[in-house]
Amino acid sequence: MFRRVPPPAGPSASAGGHVTALSSETLAAPILILGAPRSGTTWLAKIIDSHPDVLYRHEPDATVPAPSPLTPDILAALLTRWAAETGARTVAKRPYFRKSWQPGWARGRYALFATAASAAGRMPPPFNALASLRIPDRGSRTAPRIAIKSVGWAEGAPVLARILPGSRTIFILRHPCGQVASVMRGNRQNRFDLKTEGSDTPFDEAGTIRFAAALGTAGPAFQALPDAAKYAWAWRAFNEPGYAALAAQPNVHVVLYEALCAEPGTLSRRILKFAGLDWNRQTEDFVARSTAGQGNVGYYSVFRNAVAAAEAWRTSMAPADQEAVRSVASASPLARFWPDLVTTG
Repeated sequence: MFRRVPPPAGPSASAGGHVTALSSETLAAPILILGAPRSGTTWLAKIIDSHPDVLYRHEPDATVPAPSPLTPDILAALLTRWAAETGARTVAKRPYFRKSWQPGWARGRYALFATAASAAGRMPPPFNALASLRIPDRGSRTAPRIAIKSVGWAEGAPVLARILPGSRTIFILRHPCGQVASVMRGNRQNRFDLKTEGSDTPFDEAGTIRFAAALGTAGPAFQALPDAAKYAWAWRAFNEPGYAALAAQPNVHVVLYEALCAEPGTLSRRILKFAGLDWNRQTEDFVARSTAGQGNVGYYSVFRNAVAAAEAWRTSMAPADQEAVRSVASASPLARFWPDLVTTG
C-alpha cells in the first residue's frame, strides 16, 4: 500500500500481453479518486465503481508507478498502462458490480478469476502463485469511463487535471485524528508494507521530515515527537500540497469524509453529477448497504456504520494521542474544515 517499486520496462510489461482497449474519449475523461491512506478513498472509489458505465482500477500506481516528474507527453501512455493492469491487487477489490459494457458471462468469468486470485494470495506456496494471474475483465464494448483510485499520486494529480480538462478529480480529506487513529491501528496490526526500509512508520518519513523542517520542526525536534504527532505531520505533508495544487482547478471536487458519512445519499449524488455520471439504482443500493453496517467490520471493509466510523476515533484514540495530533494539525491551513481543530487563542 505504501511501498514504491521500480516501474516495469516496456509499455505492456504489467499487462501480461493483454491491453484493455479504451477510446480516446475515455482516456480524455478519466475519473481520479485521490486521498491520503485511511481517508475513505476505497469507499468513495467503490461508490464511483458502482456505476454501470465505469471501468475501475484500484491503486494501479502501486504496481505500475507513475514517472516523476509527470510530463504531458507521457500521460496518455500512463493511463493506458494503468487501464491494462489486471492483476489481483488492481482489479479484484470487492464488491463487484454489474457493468453495461460487460455481458453476464464475462462478469461471471471475471468474478471467478478475481475470487480465485484473491484467495490464492492468502495461501502458502506453490498455490499463492495463482495470485499473479491476469484477471480478464474486458466486455463486449469499450467502457465509457475509467476511474482510478490512488493514495499516493498527489504529485501527478494536478498535472492530470490541468492537461485533461475533461477529467474529474475527487480529493477526499479526513479529520486528522480519524486518519491518524486508523493508520496507527493498521500499523500495530502489521497491515502495511513500510514505506522506508528500516523505519517503523508506514509513510514517507523522509518526505514528511523535509515538510516539517520547512515549517520549523527540524530533524531532531521531529524525531523527539510522539508517534501520533509524526503521523499528523504525514497527514499535513500529503494533504496540504495536494489541496493547494488541486482545489482551485475547475475539474476538481473536494469532499470531506465526515460530510460524506453524515449525508451519503446527498453527497454521492453530487459527486456522481460532478463526475458526469447519472444517478442509478445500483449506486443507490450500494450507498445504502455500505453505510448501514453493524458490529465489528474488517479493517478494509467498505460496509460499516458510516456515522459511527467517522466518529470512532473520539472514544478509541488515547487522549494523549488526540492532543499530539491537534498540536500539529491545528496549525494547518486545512484545520478550518474541522471547527474542533481551530484554536481560539
